[in-house]
Amino acid sequence: MNFLKGTLIVVLLNFAIFLKANSQSGNAKFCIDAEPLCGSSEFSYPNTSGFNLAEKGPDYGCLFLQLNPSWFYLQIAQDGDIELKIEQSTTLNGVADLDVDFVVFGPFNELQTPCFNELIDAKRVDCSYNINFIEYANLPNTKAGEYYYLMITNFSRKPGYIKVTQTSGVATTNCDLLKPPIVSSKTSCEGDTIPLNANTNNATNFNWYEADYQGDFKLINGQNSSSLDVIKSNVYKAEAMNANAVVLEQYVFNINFNEAPNIPVHISDYNICDTYGDNFDGQAVFNFELKNEEILNGLNPSNFSVTYYKSETDAVNGINSLPLQYQNTLETELIYVRVENTASTNPVCFDVSAFLIEVHPLPEINLEASYTLCINTNGTEQISTPPIIDTGLSTTTYEFEWKLNGTSLANETEAYIIPKAEGVYTVEVKHSTTNCINYAETTVILSEPPSISAEVITNAFIEANNIKVTATAIGVQDFEYRIDGGVWQTNDVFENVSLGKHIISARNLSGCGETSTSIMAMDYPLYFTPNNDGYNDTWNIVGMQNQLQAKVCIFDRYGKLIKTLKPNSNGWDGTFKGALMPTDDYWFTVEYIEPTTQIPSVFKAHFTLKR
Repeated sequence: MNFLKGTLIVVLLNFAIFLKANSQSGNAKFCIDAEPLCGSSEFSYPNTSGFNLAEKGPDYGCLFLQLNPSWFYLQIAQDGDIELKIEQSTTLNGVADLDVDFVVFGPFNELQTPCFNELIDAKRVDCSYNINFIEYANLPNTKAGEYYYLMITNFSRKPGYIKVTQTSGVATTNCDLLKPPIVSSKTSCEGDTIPLNANTNNATNFNWYEADYQGDFKLINGQNSSSLDVIKSNVYKAEAMNANAVVLEQYVFNINFNEAPNIPVHISDYNICDTYGDNFDGQAVFNFELKNEEILNGLNPSNFSVTYYKSETDAVNGINSLPLQYQNTLETELIYVRVENTASTNPVCFDVSAFLIEVHPLPEINLEASYTLCINTNGTEQISTPPIIDTGLSTTTYEFEWKLNGTSLANETEAYIIPKAEGVYTVEVKHSTTNCINYAETTVILSEPPSISAEVITNAFIEANNIKVTATAIGVQDFEYRIDGGVWQTNDVFENVSLGKHIISARNLSGCGETSTSIMAMDYPLYFTPNNDGYNDTWNIVGMQNQLQAKVCIFDRYGKLIKTLKPNSNGWDGTFKGALMPTDDYWFTVEYIEPTTQIPSVFKAHFTLKR
């Protein structure tokens, strides 16, 4: 709207100046609006009637009362005297019958300026206030290039016609002033310069003018060459003159500068975090519309368009613009922006600048999927406890906020946390400079050394004992087992276990430690060697220490009872009533409670005594 309003003012101003500068109507009521007059040709115009007084300021001399004035100016084209016949009649070209008066001021070197302070007694050349229908204005000794102002008044106050004719004198007036000026229009963009050219054959001197807000031309001082460079919208006029300052040609230039955008010298970088797609690929989608306000810098978005480009050449030519939702290909790119006045077409007014776009990576957090917190430890744990949940980042560069099961942990602002309870731990990490945020979570699981029990699950005295282990614990229920310090196994049953006492151990795969227990496998030795060497010197049933009611009877091959034993005794030493028994097979019976069924049972077998 600003551009259109300005254009309308310029157009109206041009039209008004054109009429004032070149028309002859006799309607100029003020000196500043004086019309050109060519004395060599007869000029008639309808007068102004009524009681209209002339402007105040000029020294009108003999004109005591200045009624119904009309102002003219003339320029001398050839030296000498001039006599102008001025007459007034009630009809066009009729016999003079109405009183007419006049006053002449001059000479002057230019127009307009004299209207303000030079129409004084010393500059008054001639005047008449006589009651005459015909008057004669005399301009003696005029010089080529001089200007004179002529004001004619209608003292009669009656409507009619006034006619002016040069009747004598060798001097001539410049009738070229009546020619319409050569009018041209030029448009450019603010910040540019438009050269104006008034070059004319035989012209050696030039005057340049620009219009004021009232549409009057004001002399531009110091501009006397045939060209003028202008940088603002206005109407300009040039007078091309010969060596005597006689105007040979007049030019009018209608100049309009379309508003040109002025992009800020520094456009801030456009930085966003890598939250699009793969968060660590350096690509993101930039919304260029978010930059428009900064780039327009107060310009009306209805009048100016903003477009974005990959290269300066494309931006200058206005081709291959980028979409407003732009996905980058490099982490850092230089984007060119073009702002264009959409109301300007010839020429197109635009400006081009550039700014950086950059994708900032998100904080890269390295946490395990889960961590184990050991409780009720017994010193056998194989992992550090409590664990340290460490992001691997620095507090110098990043800020941290930890949560447990969604609840903020107010005092936890380090890059790591030492958990005190099980649950889901979440960390928010923000880069201190880019403000890019990333999240990670992990689960803390409780675990402890297991509680275990073991039992023989096979019947007694079968020479192939199987032991089953039962383990329980808080948290992780993933166990391994071993017997007598052997190899760990995941099977909770040990098969073909030898008779006697065994140490059974169980551990949780979480690494929170192991627990052990002992168990006896019930069976009997197949032989013994009572030779007092400390090895196998006695014989007894193994694994029945808890069955105090059990009874063992030993017989020789002939069925003679040799020895009766209790399971918790030292066993048989191979003697009978103090005498050594010979090497031989001996038989036994055992009365006991079967552990697997709790039923009273009797077992018979034999063993060998070796000497």
